[in-house]
This record gives sequence, structure tokens and C-alpha cells, in this order.
Amino acid sequence: MRETALSRSFPKDAGRCHTGSAPEAWGGSMDVSSTRSELAQLLAALKERSGLSYSELGRKSHISSSTLHRYCSGVTVPPDYRTIAAIATACGAADQELTDLLRHWQVANGKITVDTPASPVETPGLSSGSGRRRPRSLAAAAAVLVAIVIPSSTAFNDAAPSTLVPAAAPADAVVRYDFAPRRILAPRMPKALPGGSWKPDHEVVALGSVELEMSTTQTAHVVSVMRASSATHRSLFDNEVRCRWPGGEQSFVTGQNILQEGASSEPEKEEVQLTTRFLLHPGVATTVACTAYVRATALKEDLDAQFRLDSGRIEIADTSVDNTTTGAPAQSAVPRGLLHVGPDPRMIAREPVLRSVTFAPGFTHLSVVADTQFQVCYPQKDKHCDTPAPTASTATFTLYVTQWKGNEVCHKDRATGELREMSYAVHRHHVPLHLPYFTVRADCDPRFSAYVMVKWVDGMDGAVQGAVEDLTDSRGSTSTHNANMSHIFMIPYKG
Repeated sequence: MRETALSRSFPKDAGRCHTGSAPEAWGGSMDVSSTRSELAQLLAALKERSGLSYSELGRKSHISSSTLHRYCSGVTVPPDYRTIAAIATACGAADQELTDLLRHWQVANGKITVDTPASPVETPGLSSGSGRRRPRSLAAAAAVLVAIVIPSSTAFNDAAPSTLVPAAAPADAVVRYDFAPRRILAPRMPKALPGGSWKPDHEVVALGSVELEMSTTQTAHVVSVMRASSATHRSLFDNEVRCRWPGGEQSFVTGQNILQEGASSEPEKEEVQLTTRFLLHPGVATTVACTAYVRATALKEDLDAQFRLDSGRIEIADTSVDNTTTGAPAQSAVPRGLLHVGPDPRMIAREPVLRSVTFAPGFTHLSVVADTQFQVCYPQKDKHCDTPAPTASTATFTLYVTQWKGNEVCHKDRATGELREMSYAVHRHHVPLHLPYFTVRADCDPRFSAYVMVKWVDGMDGAVQGAVEDLTDSRGSTSTHNANMSHIFMIPYKG
């Protein structure tokens, strides 16, 4: 056996997920099945040598820990070279190790046969800290990542966006697209109609999309992050994701007002980061396209505004989330409307809520996410929210998770609660909560529930926002859609 850089660097038995021989020389007999096993062994050895846990490696490589575990155990093969490069870079792999990993990946995915030589052409885009350049074939392999940029004629772009040809990703792919900075128009509020009602004029800017081929039973974890600042006037800022396929759609939106730069009493609200995250489950075999949109409008009748989208991304963070025993994901959203939270008798709301879900046995922990939209000042007839004192609402938000045994509580935990004083100037507040590691006890039933307790403390009343209806598909369009707002979901893990 010829010794490769990987076999020299890694202990022979380090982190092996399968038994079997070490990689053979490139001219030897290597079929796809054995090469997949060897690739898993090499990835596991890299992880073991780095000393990183799956969670730590996931944070460094932007890949979920459950997906990493599948790669290292040989259950699935990384879908593209960028995934291989992300893992190798996070683990501190050398250039030659990365090249050897690519060779295994190409054979395991059927991209090349074992007799196909690697391209000797150099490319400057993949140089490492050592100054050596990596083969151009690595860059070509990376091109299978799915990402398309959709330019908008109504956005004020700082840099002309590139447009890539979209291609559907396989079911085990990890896809991501990073947004370029740009200025966003926030149109002025239309004048109120007779009776005091008015219809908002939303700018709707498509930032980018990812696509995924999905099976009937498959569930994916979708994440969109946007960071904005430099508003010329107080403006509504929404992060919306619409995932569409023939005959179906899932849409979620989070939002918070962004205050005018340098002119507010809450400078921390002049820069806003919004994360929209949810579980995607079409329930049919199809190709799904998920597009991230900025929605914006100025909160002033006589003045257009702008703010700057500083950064962001849309990604399918995990392409294979385990479902409940019913075949559906563990996810629930608050129905349409507003749930009043205020002084007695409405001091407490338990929403969003996931009432009862059951997973198959064998999971060791859950990651539980809850995103709550809270609106300051519950709207009522003849109620003027912008005039009386106080001008803020104070409430606590706490995420509770329970594991059951029969009808009895067997085990429970909670995320650290947040006490928030929320001003009417910001009006809509995004409150994200996350319990990243809820231990699943083997002596309990694999049945769980979770909810956010929203408890009014002082000041103005408010409301938990449910699904929103009749959002315009684009600015001024007559076609509309609905989107979920406050929601909660669980992702189960093994190991």
C-alpha cells in the first residue's frame, strides 16, 4: 500500500466509523462502495485529530452536527467539494490532505474513475496559508453548490449581483448563499383611508434562493439571517422566506422596526439582526426553491426612507431532519391574529406551543427553537397607542420543554428566560429563544411538549403575533400570500 498524506497524518484506527482497509493506491482496485467507507474513515479521523466535538465542528463548518455524523459514519456522502473543504478547513487539514479527500469524494460520488488523473492546472482562488495552490478541479467540483441571486430593479445595489445558473441539489446537500450588502428602499406610508384604516405599501426585494430535491418523507431545516442598519427614518424591516414547489408553499416571516441612525433614544435598535428559521416539509417528492426576501416600509406618511442590508445568508442548514412517528416534523405555528397579553386577567400567554409529539426511540437529545413576535399595544377601537404614557411594554419570555411518561411529567427543562422592556417606537419585537440540548431520558416515553410562556410585567399591553395574511407578492401586486410568524420546532439528535 502506498502511503498517502492522510494515512501519514492520521492514526490508523483514529475515529473509524467502519472496519476495512485503509485507502489503496490510486492505481489499485477501489470501487465506489469501498471508497465511500474510506472517505467516512478519513473524515472521522480528521475530526478525532482536531479534538472537536460534532457540535463544535458544526459551528466552525456551518454544517449541522447530525449531518456531520452521517458523513463520518458513511450513511451519506458529502454532496459537493465545498462541504469537504469546510470540514477539512475547520479541522486544520493540510493541502495534500484536502487533495486526497477530494480524490476519495470524486470516486465515491462517481464523478471520476480511479484511473482519472487530477487536473494539474492551478487556480489562485483556493490557495492556503502555506502559499501552495490547490488543483483547479477542486474549484470545479465546488460549483455544484446551489445558489442563485435575484437582482431587484427597486433595490439600491452597492455591488452588481452575480447570477449563477441554478441546479437542484441532491437530498443530502448543504446549500447556502451569502447576501451582498445593498441599500433597501422603504416606501412612505400611504395616507389613511376614511375610517382611519390604511393599506401598507411594502417594498419586496428578493435577495437569493436555494433549491433542494426532496423526497416524500424528507424534512429540511431552513435558515435565513439578515442584518440591517443606517436607516434614514424609522422603518419596518422583515426577513421573509418563501419555499415553493409545484402546488405548494411554506412561508415564514420575522420582523422588527429599525430606528433612525443617530436620532433615537434606543441606539441598540438602530442595528437589527433577524433570523427566520423553520422546518420545511412538502410531503411530496419534488424540487423546492426557497427565496429570501426583505420587506420594508417607512413609518411616516410624507417621506420615503432607506436602510442598509449589511449582511446575511439563506441556507438549508440540515437536509435530513428526523420526523415524529406520524411522519411529520415537530413544528407548530400560532394561527392568524393577535393573542392579547396585558394586565389581569390576560397576564400570561402560552404561545407558541407544541402540544404533544412522539419520536422513535433512540434519540439522545433535542434542539428546541421558538421564535416569538410580540406587538406592543394591543389594537382596539378608539385606542391611541402613540399618545399615552407609558410608551413601552415589559414582559418575560421563557421556553419550557417537557418529556412525559404516561400522563405524568418525567423530565423538564427551560431556556434562560428573557425580561424585555419593549418600546412602542419599535412596536414589533422579535424574541428568539433556543434550548440547544434537551436531554432525552431513556426511562421516559419519547413524547414531548414545549411552549413559550409570555408574561406581562408592566406598562402597555401587547400581543403575540400569529400568521399574517395577504402579504403582497411584490410591491404593488394584486397577488398575495400568507406567512407564519410566531412558531416553535424541535430537532432530534443521536449521539
